[in-house]
Amino acid sequence: MGFVGLLERLRRLRPGAAAGPVMDAADRPLELADTLQDPVDVLYGVEPLRIMIAPLAGDSTGRAAQHIHDRLAGRLGVSIRFADRPLTAPAADNMQSVFLSMALDLGRRWLKRENADLLIWGEAITGAALQKDGPPHVSWRLRFMSLGTPVQPHGASVSALERLEVPAHFDDAASDLVFGAALAAVNVESSEGLRARAALFRPMLKAAAHYAEGDMLGTVAECATAQACYGALLLLDGARTGDLKMLERAVVVYQGALILGMDAFTDHERALIGGHIADALILISDIAGRPKLLARCIAYYRTALSMVRKDVFAEEFAALKVRLGLGLHALAAANNEAAPLKEAAEAFSAATAIWTITEAPQRWADIQNSLGGLLVTMGRLTREPGLFDRAVAVFVKIIEVQTRTKAPLVWATTLANIGAALKEKGAAAQNVEILERAADAFDKAAQVFHELHLENNAQIVESQRAQVLKLLAAKAV
Repeated sequence: MGFVGLLERLRRLRPGAAAGPVMDAADRPLELADTLQDPVDVLYGVEPLRIMIAPLAGDSTGRAAQHIHDRLAGRLGVSIRFADRPLTAPAADNMQSVFLSMALDLGRRWLKRENADLLIWGEAITGAALQKDGPPHVSWRLRFMSLGTPVQPHGASVSALERLEVPAHFDDAASDLVFGAALAAVNVESSEGLRARAALFRPMLKAAAHYAEGDMLGTVAECATAQACYGALLLLDGARTGDLKMLERAVVVYQGALILGMDAFTDHERALIGGHIADALILISDIAGRPKLLARCIAYYRTALSMVRKDVFAEEFAALKVRLGLGLHALAAANNEAAPLKEAAEAFSAATAIWTITEAPQRWADIQNSLGGLLVTMGRLTREPGLFDRAVAVFVKIIEVQTRTKAPLVWATTLANIGAALKEKGAAAQNVEILERAADAFDKAAQVFHELHLENNAQIVESQRAQVLKLLAAKAV
């Protein structure tokens, strides 16, 4: 049975299934225009994605790395080269957390030394024949590692802890999924990088869907990891565009992958897939106005944190802490309750203990943005205007360090947060000047989000700006 049939059986698992589908066509549909240009035009003058392929452990011939190279080479927007040796020894069992953690530490040093964006590595494994009297089946267990650990799904949706298993010497159809996983694994935050990936992503996603949704003959691990990677592609594009149907589909595909790979995934893989499901649900909750989903998001994040060891996978643990904090903040804002904010602040603080300003300045800035957002929500709930000033002071410090040129996504997010703080303060004080500053901050943030093709983010800040303009119009009457 193809995976489409399994999806139909999993409809009941969709969020909110007891009360109907997550998103009906009549519930606030988004009709976002496709702002992408021709990929050749978008990629002109843009640095290509620098991919390094390591020989697979267990493949003494080197043919696996050559095959991966041949399947990916020639695509727009990428340059590919080989590493001179496998990342790990053939005897290393990278399904075990300790071995995988050591491999990640070494791989990230390789990426820095070689000035590469992505490392594709893994091992060749031989298993039982798929058919009676057939030859032993050989799979290539591929992993994708970039320098940055993803926090938000529009940055990256495939973690270095996850894997994609494909048949040895995979065909053109599977190569689209491999390329998609590579694109989704690179934590892109520059304006040029985001535009370039957006231009490449749509045609690749359509091709990968044909492979992932068709009938597959392979091992359980091959089928389950293929579905998980397909879910990651749906999540990445859904987060960028705000497409509710795509996000809903991502949830269903991820849930199906968990069921299919119940015995194939490790604890940390199941944890990260659960985190991805929560990422999709929190976006659905925000876009569709369904706050009841937030409790499920938080439950997924808490479960994931209990399955990822801080002492082994510190960065992934920090990323989950940030996402838990964001979920708790959203819950507090939705229910007008200040209680979850304390736990959210504790989650962010735990993350900053790992991502410090000296060792991870961009991640530190992301978390400071989130802490400033807590102050804005706390100020609104407690009616203490001084909290808005404290929030603005936090945000101003961030944009002094992370400029629009250096970190456009952080800069735009910070401007949007400044707008939110000024909006609340201006509304409470009935101050026209402060409201005008809020509208200006939202406008500047929206411009950058449009430039980055983050249409969902742009729509949110434009909605906030529209609310400010209504308040100003009411003052003028």
